[in-house]
Amino acid sequence: MKLPSLQQIAQEMLSVFRRFPLVMLDAMVGTVTAVMLIEHEGSAEPTILLNILLTALLGFPFLLGIALIAEKRAWTRAYHLAAQVAGVILLFLYSHSLPVPLDGAPAFHIVRFLLLLAAAILFLMAGPFGWNREQNGFWQFNKQIILRAAIAVFYSGVLQLGLSLALAALEELFGMNIPGRRYGELWAVIAGLFATSFFLAGVPEDWKGLEQSRDYPKGVKIFAQHILSTVILVYLVILYAYIIKIILAWSWPQGWVSGLILGFSASGLLALLLLWPIREREENKWGRLAWRWFFILLLPPVVMLFLAIWRRVSEYGFTESRYLGIAVALYLAILVLYFTLSRSKNIKMIPGLLGLFALLACLGPWSIKSVSEKSQTARLQSLLSKNEILVDGKINKPAVQVPEEDALQISSVISYLEEMHGYDRIQSWFSEKLVKGTEGKQVRLSPSEVTGLMGIEYMRGVRSFAGEERTLSGKHESILDISGYDHMFQRLNIEKAQGPLKLGESGLSCSLDSTMKIMTLSADESSAGSVQVDLLPLLTQLFAEYGRTNPDYIPLEKMSLTAENDHLKVKIYTRYIRLRLDDEVLQPLSYVLDVLYRAK
Repeated sequence: MKLPSLQQIAQEMLSVFRRFPLVMLDAMVGTVTAVMLIEHEGSAEPTILLNILLTALLGFPFLLGIALIAEKRAWTRAYHLAAQVAGVILLFLYSHSLPVPLDGAPAFHIVRFLLLLAAAILFLMAGPFGWNREQNGFWQFNKQIILRAAIAVFYSGVLQLGLSLALAALEELFGMNIPGRRYGELWAVIAGLFATSFFLAGVPEDWKGLEQSRDYPKGVKIFAQHILSTVILVYLVILYAYIIKIILAWSWPQGWVSGLILGFSASGLLALLLLWPIREREENKWGRLAWRWFFILLLPPVVMLFLAIWRRVSEYGFTESRYLGIAVALYLAILVLYFTLSRSKNIKMIPGLLGLFALLACLGPWSIKSVSEKSQTARLQSLLSKNEILVDGKINKPAVQVPEEDALQISSVISYLEEMHGYDRIQSWFSEKLVKGTEGKQVRLSPSEVTGLMGIEYMRGVRSFAGEERTLSGKHESILDISGYDHMFQRLNIEKAQGPLKLGESGLSCSLDSTMKIMTLSADESSAGSVQVDLLPLLTQLFAEYGRTNPDYIPLEKMSLTAENDHLKVKIYTRYIRLRLDDEVLQPLSYVLDVLYRAK
């Protein structure tokens, strides 16, 4: 693969600028903004630069999509200019909707940006072809721009590596002081100017030729037929085995299975799209079978996806992840119906419908922000009213202690609102301001401060979030009680179930069973016997007392336990425990232990 010369790069940039002037201007604005942001590092002053950068990133595929639609449909210069100006106005409105500074603002702004960026990219991929019958042209167009993007990324990486080594050489050999941020600024220029112009230079211009092209890279077939198909088959076997299991056990599907269904769906759709041009060839009859049966086989997993996510929604309300899970399930259900019942089976339906869903998730009362924020606020309102904390729309501290489970859920919702949306919807409940201005910045009260205003102790660990990890640490400066013991082995680090582990030269060894809850301590001589230590009661007690709050450190004596038999006496201090709560079952992940022992 030959890297382009500087003259070729200059000529391509000039040609690209003539073809896509606004797109290149957008790339330049984004590049300058990125360089200024990197140079701006460490400043505490509010800045609008991040807002401009996000708008420029969004503008690149959006403005390019508009330009290609105008080019493909041969719009007049006036119509073309009007469409580009309309695109710029929409980008300006989006930029104006972002808070300043964006750093530290509620995270839903980033979620919305990612959804809009996905919609803009899918608009670029499908927009120029609309719903016409040019399916081969659509496929060839996307093949070319995806390959061109991959090559642009590779070239940019090589250029960045080479120039970075040159800068490092200047610093090491000639003693020049080159700040570390110069490497970041170099990448901003390479990615923002070189990569974009190189990519744009490869965007197809011969629209009629695309439909007639029969070019099909052999590597694409190998990837789809031998790699993706293996992944799909594994997913399919696991999913259908799990479906049979939940039918026989008559149990509700777990939320974790959602990821497997999404992986199966994404891999399958990608494979179908990659194999589409050769599905009718005689040597690829299996391609037609794949297109015929994939969507039928996808139906049961889609139903299971709905059930798995809706169970979490019915119990704990909508959040961004659950909203997206339901939206993806609905998207897949529509695809199943369309490709099963429709005769046309237009492949542009796959990216086009996904782009539409991404756009709709950002707009209107059904948007991801509106639905999730309203759902969690209503859940919080119900919990507070139940405990007589919210009375007539105002917060009052409770006369009696709030039950632990309710306090836990209230803390969870407050944390969610603080991180994702801010406190706008609940501010009217409080007489105090939940957002305070500090040196030009708006600082939200922490979740613990907000629950404190409600008269509730903030609790971090949550049962409702399956798979959440907790860490329990003992006080490092604590003095250990070693009376009655002859030997001690410190800082035993265990991260998985393992066989006998020698404790130094002591002659003692320890092992953990597969659950990591039963420890066996043995001496080398069989006459000394062995001692089994059940760690689960200690884990349960510590989690009940400390796992749902956020203590700085726990007294080591509270993290210890003893055991003995006729031959051996041991005491174990659990200095550090990392564990996870899976379906109300505690699962230890790692320990740091001190072991004291005495042979009798």
